[in-house]
Amino acid sequence: MSDLQIGFFVAPTIGTPDEMFRGLAGQRTDLYQRLIEDLTDFAQYADAHGYYGMAFTEHHLSIEGMTVSNNPAILNTFFGSRTKRLRHGALGYVLPAHNPLRVAEDIAMVDQLTQGRAFAGFARGIQARWLNTFGQQVPGLADNLTDPQVYDALKRELYDEHLDIILKAWTEDTFSHHGKHWQIPPPTIHWPAVQYSREMGKGVDEHGRVVEIGIAPRCYQRPHPPMFEPFSVSERSIEKAASRGVTPIGIMTDPLIVRQQIEAAQRGWASKGVTRNLGEGIGFARYMIVADTDQEARQIAERGMFEWQYFFNQFGFNLVLGRPGEAPADIPNTIEAYIERDLLYCGSPDTVCRQLERTFGHQPVDYLWLFTYNEILDKRTVMRSMELMTSKVFPHFTGAVH
Repeated sequence: MSDLQIGFFVAPTIGTPDEMFRGLAGQRTDLYQRLIEDLTDFAQYADAHGYYGMAFTEHHLSIEGMTVSNNPAILNTFFGSRTKRLRHGALGYVLPAHNPLRVAEDIAMVDQLTQGRAFAGFARGIQARWLNTFGQQVPGLADNLTDPQVYDALKRELYDEHLDIILKAWTEDTFSHHGKHWQIPPPTIHWPAVQYSREMGKGVDEHGRVVEIGIAPRCYQRPHPPMFEPFSVSERSIEKAASRGVTPIGIMTDPLIVRQQIEAAQRGWASKGVTRNLGEGIGFARYMIVADTDQEARQIAERGMFEWQYFFNQFGFNLVLGRPGEAPADIPNTIEAYIERDLLYCGSPDTVCRQLERTFGHQPVDYLWLFTYNEILDKRTVMRSMELMTSKVFPHFTGAVH
């Protein structure tokens, strides 16, 4: 029996499509409170049945109602207090727009408050409306129009330096960092409490200057929580993530591309000196709808895939369905294509088992992250799908879910 871990990725949607089309659903308290209540039931069910974790995206300024998740650490702590075994984290913090020390501290706090049930996820970011607004103090990060390649290169550069700082903060009592964007600590700090730091801490030199800093508290898990990078598209990103000890979460669907990405992860882990079998140290993200019949599942999918079909598609996400050599304009944006190309597992339990076997039966991976439907589907429909997954699908693929 496989040790495949199943987690749920939550990009919180506030309201049904009808409620969102009325305008500014993201600012409605009644809809937000309903979301929290429904997600609490969802998290507690996942907690009771052996699922790995619950991950929130990070997005801001989402007044329309899609992806209202502006503080993953608070959400992680809230749901962590209402579960016992389920892990909680973000997939992921958009590092270019952040102070990396704050991210390191927030995740360490979640890890302490959940007594070691935190995980960490890091991303470069795709939603320019908030990323460029929040990160405008960094020269070039407020402009994704003049030269998109320069903009993307800057995001990658910031991501890499910020992750370096976070890892130092998690693994060293005190540290310094001298990079392109950060000097930690700055060289001109006046620190009156020199005696205090010398006698009770670290980080000051013989002249009383602050030369190193550290975070407090440290992570509950040592050296730090498990780390993920969502949602990887290129082999380059996957290999680099694995080489830094970060589990990449792929999202491409073509079998040949999936195989190449699994091999890229193996190369990345090997470069770190870690021996992994093919498929270890990588995960993939998908959708799943299970109903009593194929026809019923298909009807649910017509409603449930609204977020992807209407919203995510506007960011070019349909590229994940692409086959080698296929032009972006030729990739269909239909429910049929989602099912045929393995973005969406949809049908009765027997049908979904066959679909999963087709994708991962000969290419096992460590993690399967499933997108959730939040308020797009009613709670009864969501929970019935969960029950069928738990009782009739996942027991064939993992010993973790029960």
